[in-house]
Amino acid sequence: MDEKNALEFSQALSALTDLDVPFPPQYLRAFSDLSRHNLRELTTVWKSLPATRKVNLLEDLDDLAEHDTLVNFDELAKSTLVDEEPAVRVLAIRLLWECEETRIVPSLIDLFRGDANEDVRAAAASLLGKFVLLGELEAIPDSIRISVVNNLIDSVDGEERPLVKQRALESLGYSSHPLVPTMIRKAFESNEISWITSSLCAMGRSADESWANLVESKLDSPDVEVQFEAIRAAGELELATSREKLIDLLDEEIENDDNRLAAIWALSQIGGEEVKDKLETLLEKAGDEEEAEWIEKALENLEFSSSMDMDMLDLSRDHNEADINFDDSMLGEDDEEDDEDSEDIDDEDDFDEDE
Repeated sequence: MDEKNALEFSQALSALTDLDVPFPPQYLRAFSDLSRHNLRELTTVWKSLPATRKVNLLEDLDDLAEHDTLVNFDELAKSTLVDEEPAVRVLAIRLLWECEETRIVPSLIDLFRGDANEDVRAAAASLLGKFVLLGELEAIPDSIRISVVNNLIDSVDGEERPLVKQRALESLGYSSHPLVPTMIRKAFESNEISWITSSLCAMGRSADESWANLVESKLDSPDVEVQFEAIRAAGELELATSREKLIDLLDEEIENDDNRLAAIWALSQIGGEEVKDKLETLLEKAGDEEEAEWIEKALENLEFSSSMDMDMLDLSRDHNEADINFDDSMLGEDDEEDDEDSEDIDDEDDFDEDE
């Protein structure tokens, strides 16, 4: 660490222990990418801080991390997962939201299964969803994915508090485990708002369009939270059949601001020329800066998604052209017969996969 950064961290620690004044925001970045030495210094100071000071600092760090992708508070967060104050442990878990280190999984499972505080267990259940997704993407060892999924399933089937079970179900939405669809459907059919919202969240994460009818049935739900999750799920599943309904909802002036912004983003995920026209019209009529900024981001996402689709289309065309230009005369009669046999086998394989 250079002299300037060392001085800044020293000043940050000094300010943190001065309880007579609020912690100066200009020192927040000093807690990013902590070295082992600085982490030891912070740990020593941390023990003497009152809970409110810790909570206020972590809340400020969490807010900064949402707006600045260059900061990283993982080391601080990992060191505070064992803090005696539940609110600190919850915030530490939130600060680890972007962390993909499998080393934290055992600690998260311990918090999820053994912490005395319900909010802590629920927060850990939510963060474990990241590792379910990473497992499905084969980005982490399969043994870790299996451990996480099994613990989440045991929780949903067990005697846990509803909030913890619901967060576990949401995380399981990423999983291809055969038990998960039944769990999601059972939650949806429970007629309990909190379970329905969790089931819709899980549906959106499933990448499974078979949930389309259930998702779309809740797009005009009178319950704000249910409608929000349905809108978000429609976007994540890229349900083209929801496009018109979402546009209608925007035309009807959705009363809840979060749901309105969710509908705008969902449309950017679904795409379509009419979506671009609608978003551009909304941008012209935007009533405040926050909505205008959100619509601009949605238009960028729409353009990015469209360019990706075109790239895929070009790849498909190139592949088809290669097939078309292949000279069958280059095959001998025996090769042609082998090719036909190979097609038959491919068809049988496809049938098996469909089954």
